[in-house]
Amino acid sequence: MRFIQSVGETTHIALTGKLDFSTASVLMEELRTLVGAGVSRIEFDCSGLEYISSAGIRAMVFAKQKIAADGELEIALTDASPNVQDVFVTSGLDGYFEFAA
Repeated sequence: MRFIQSVGETTHIALTGKLDFSTASVLMEELRTLVGAGVSRIEFDCSGLEYISSAGIRAMVFAKQKIAADGELEIALTDASPNVQDVFVTSGLDGYFEFAA
């Protein structure tokens, strides 16, 4: 479901299908491996993401809070569909993350 690739201080994570309660825990475990790894930017490729629930958003917030504990961390969501972006807007977290094409 997910593919993580690090290039320097940037980590690219491809999300596909549904990121919900049953799959967010897998993403959370993968994100935990990045704590203390010197990552300064995470790019979530959302081009294949069909749906995201609050559990999926929670995993991304975890990244912003815990991986950034040692410094600044930029998080960008690339190619997110309008439906995925709406979930962030509705939750009030659209300003917490960068959205890029």
